[in-house]
Amino acid sequence: MSTQLDAYNYLCVPGFITPAQAAELALGFEAEAAALGFGGDSQIPQSQASYNHLPFVRLLVEKIPQVSELVGSPVLPTYTYARVHNDPGVELRRHRDRPACEISLTVNLAKTAAWPICFQRPDGVEVCVDQNPGDAVLYLGCVADHWRPPYTGDHHIQVFLHYVRAYGEFSWAVFDRLQ
Repeated sequence: MSTQLDAYNYLCVPGFITPAQAAELALGFEAEAAALGFGGDSQIPQSQASYNHLPFVRLLVEKIPQVSELVGSPVLPTYTYARVHNDPGVELRRHRDRPACEISLTVNLAKTAAWPICFQRPDGVEVCVDQNPGDAVLYLGCVADHWRPPYTGDHHIQVFLHYVRAYGEFSWAVFDRLQ
């Protein structure tokens, strides 16, 4: 495992995708969310959310080698999840994820204001990280408490890419089908 990932439960990955690719993915996802009327979810009901939007699944698979290198061991893809947020004040409550989210990345696609993702490190210190479009934060979703404070902007789009270790205890979750 990556030394920094092991020590802090997260790893910043600036420029995970280009800002142009982030903008293109954001535009496509937002158009589909509007056309199909995506609803929210139990964590953030006022968002528009979708599981395994095809362009994000392509990204999930394309990034396997890079994520494996960052983690320090082979990973397998589980699923993607994305949200459009258009409401100031929305927040993500502190939580941990299910086994299919053993290795997670949150990738910023668009924003009108900073909206950091926060983590509790193994030493108990709480850290918040802001991202620009194209930046990712890789984190241990099942181990690290994570959350976002209330959003002060009026538009934010992100995608989560989820993986499991190929030879780990959660490898059974490859290509997760839970929605």
